[in-house]
Formats: sequence, structure tokens, C-alpha cells
Amino acid sequence: MNDLAPYHPATPLAQREDLRVGEGWVRPALLTVEGPRGSAKAEPRVIQVLLALADARGRVLSRDDLLRLCWDNRIVGDDAVNRAIAGVRRLAQATGAGFEVETVPRVGYRLTGLDWEAAPELASGRPDRIDRRTLLAGGAAALVVAAGGGIALVQRQRSARIDALIERGRVIQGSGGPQAQVRAEALFSEAIRRDDGRADAWGWLAAVLGDYAAAREAAQQALARDPREPNARTVLAFQQRDLEAWTRWEDALLGVLGDAPDCAAALAHLTFFYQGMGRCKASWEMNERAIAVEPFNPTHHYRRATKHYIFGRVGEADKVADRAVQLWSRNGNVWNARMLIYAFTDRAEAGLALLSDTAVRPVNLTAPSIEAWRATLAAVANRAAIPRAVEVYERVAPLAIGLAANAIMTFSYLGEVDTAYRFAEALFVNQGAAVQRNRAGSIDDMYARGSWGRTQFLFIPAAAPMRADARFPGLCQRLGHVAYWRTRGVWPDPFVRGAIDPARLG
Repeated sequence: MNDLAPYHPATPLAQREDLRVGEGWVRPALLTVEGPRGSAKAEPRVIQVLLALADARGRVLSRDDLLRLCWDNRIVGDDAVNRAIAGVRRLAQATGAGFEVETVPRVGYRLTGLDWEAAPELASGRPDRIDRRTLLAGGAAALVVAAGGGIALVQRQRSARIDALIERGRVIQGSGGPQAQVRAEALFSEAIRRDDGRADAWGWLAAVLGDYAAAREAAQQALARDPREPNARTVLAFQQRDLEAWTRWEDALLGVLGDAPDCAAALAHLTFFYQGMGRCKASWEMNERAIAVEPFNPTHHYRRATKHYIFGRVGEADKVADRAVQLWSRNGNVWNARMLIYAFTDRAEAGLALLSDTAVRPVNLTAPSIEAWRATLAAVANRAAIPRAVEVYERVAPLAIGLAANAIMTFSYLGEVDTAYRFAEALFVNQGAAVQRNRAGSIDDMYARGSWGRTQFLFIPAAAPMRADARFPGLCQRLGHVAYWRTRGVWPDPFVRGAIDPARLG
């Protein structure tokens, strides 16, 4: 049966070219069928079955054929094939694409309602092919016109296919699903392979690459093709942070948003930066804009939950955090936000239940982090456990930047301000016994990322006792925050200033 359908499940849908089927277009990379009545989306398996039937060009495919082509010969129930066929029929009805699925009793299924002789060779991936009847009817003049129009059509369709790859990659990278960045990288790389002149593909590739050098190279490739490509500009600006004045870095990102207001990467970086500068309201606004662009990116939603907590809306924080855990279980940032809100609103029991729930706990949460959170929650439940928490954090905080940050929040929240400052001195100015053994992290743990060591957590409610302390302005002076505030003429929001007095420091 191999000659019936050239489509094979080893071909990813993202790499499958768009097909004209009847009066509609099947766009595999977008999981979409478009027709006279509109467009409709379907699950990947439904699109696979539709492709297999279309590639068969009216011939009957048995259930075994479909299992081989669309399920890779895996054992599935009869209902799986029935549901997929029903899904194809719903697509035809919703879009008015002009095809039907006929059930041939005790044999299989085939597409009907199409003139297969007149239709282009769907399996060739060239729906733009000039039809033989047109050439015969129109003579040489028609051939010239058709050839010119065909070239333009080929170019439009090629561009549309690349657009589809980039759009699919953009959606995936913002979904937060398993291996989302890797999957998106493959799509952007395929778009570049098809047309390496696409600056937007290079820019998106730069945005999802984890390796700094590779991301920088991709960004430079994008800017060589379009000096205003927003993702590439954002990547290079991000890598320059701390290499130059923060105001210049901020101006670069604001410039990106001036040209591309929906650049999610620039919005996300400014959300994080403003929170670390105590500009919580500006951070909230940037994050809400990011959510409007990428509504299913878990990063924006864990930040929304944390910001509700910052603004004292604990009920709203709980709703967002609980839903985020359901949608993105095992996501480290989401899990951390849920734990942080529990711990620092005096709900140790709920925090312990979350810590014990292995179904949602991040896989890269290692023993030192689990021990540290247990110590925090025990001390929150019973202040007599504070000495034990100090002992635990003195041992684990040097292993990962995020554990040092958790120590600062924990002891500030517990009123142990001197201890909190001791860990802050170690993390931020490299003084004391709790200094990081390796700034890249001594353990393979979710808290080993350098971003945990920024100052965003200094402006959450748990750190209020630290901010109220007379030492806080001096710490901010050493960190460079005061210089930034003076230059910008914008100080932390009044409700998080603590001991910061703009009249004295300005």
C-alpha cells in the first residue's frame, strides 16, 4: 500500500507544504483548513488523516493504512480512527472546502466530491503547478501569461509557507509546553533553510536559542537583513545588560517597543527589570501587555500571580497561581510563584502539600532546594524552627543563587533582618561565608539560574522588613539602583520604598 499515499508520519506537520483540496487549503503547520465559509483548526491527528486521504487522491485507504500512515502502526482503539474521520468531516462542513469522506463498508475511507483529474498533484507539494488543460486551450500566449503568473504564485505560496512555519514557531515558543523552545527552534531553522533572507526567522531563532554565542550570531544575521528586526535587537540588548549603563539598556528596549509594540521579548525583559527597580506598577503594565501578545506563556502568568501578591491581592494571586499550576505543571517558575505566595502569607501547610506533590513538582528541584523549602515552611509554622532554618540555608545557599535569594526572603519575612542582610551581602556584594561557590550554580537545579540573583524579590511583601531597615538605601547604592533612580528621576513606588527617601538620595 506504500504507493497509495506518499505522506509518511516521519514528516513533521510543520514541514509539510500547504495543499489545495477542492475549494480549500490545508495548512498543516498551522493545523488549519481554510475554505469559502472560513477557517477551522483541528488536532494534529485529524490533519494527518486528512493529508493521508488527500494524498491517496480518491483511492480507498483501509483502517490499517490509516494506522500505518497516521499512528505509525501503534495499537489504538477503533474509536481513535472514528474520531479522526469525524474530525475531517467537521472540517469539510465548517469550511465549505468541497470534499467529503465516504465510508466504504468493510473496506475503508476515501475523499469524494473532487475532480482528481483536474486537481493539482497534491502529494508533490506544488499546488501552484500549471494545469495541462490551460496550456492546451490557451496556446503559446496563454503559456507565457500562465508561466509569469505561476512564478508569482509560487513566490507567494513559498512566502506563505514560510510565514506559516514562523507563526507556528512563535505560538509554540510562547506556549511553555515541554521542549517548546527546542520545537520552535526547529521551525525557525526550517524557515531559514527555505529562505535565509528572512530577517524575522533569524530574529525568532535568536530569541529561542539558549546558547549566548549562537543567539548573538543569529541576531546579527537578522540585523544584517533588517536593522530594525525587533527580536534580534532585544536579544543583543539583553546580552549587553550590565555591560553599560542601565538607562542606555532600557532606552534600547523602549526603542524596540517604539517600533514593534508587540515584541513580547522586550516586554518580558522590561517587566523583570522594572520589578527589580521597585517600579512595580510599570512592571505590571509591561506584563499585561506581554500577556495580550502571548496569552499562554507561563512566564507572564506566574509574574501576574506574583504581582497580585505584591499589590496585596492575595485572593487574585491564588486564583492565577492555582490555574497556572494546572496548565503548566512542573514548570519551575510557576511552581516557585505558587510556593512563594503560600510560604509568605503564613500558609505553611499548603506549602508542604505542594512540596510533597510529585505530580506538579519540577523535575529539576533537587534535594538541597527541597530541604531549604521544608526549613522555610517549618519556621513559618513555628518560629522555634528558625535556628534550624538558618543552619540549613548556611549550608545550601552557596550552592545556587536562587537558594540565596530564598534565604533573604525567608529571614526577612520571619523578622530576622540581620540574618537576611548577611545572606544579601553574600549574594549581592560577595562578602561572608554564604558567597556563591560558583555563580553558574554548583548543582543542577532550577534555582541555579543567574536570573534568581537579580533584585526583583527585594520589592515583594516578604522583604518589607529589609526595606524598612536603615541599611537598605546603602545596599541599593552599592547595587547601582540609586544612580539609576537619580538619572531617570523615577523612584520606587511609594508602597515599596521602605527606608528609601528620594529627598535625601536625590
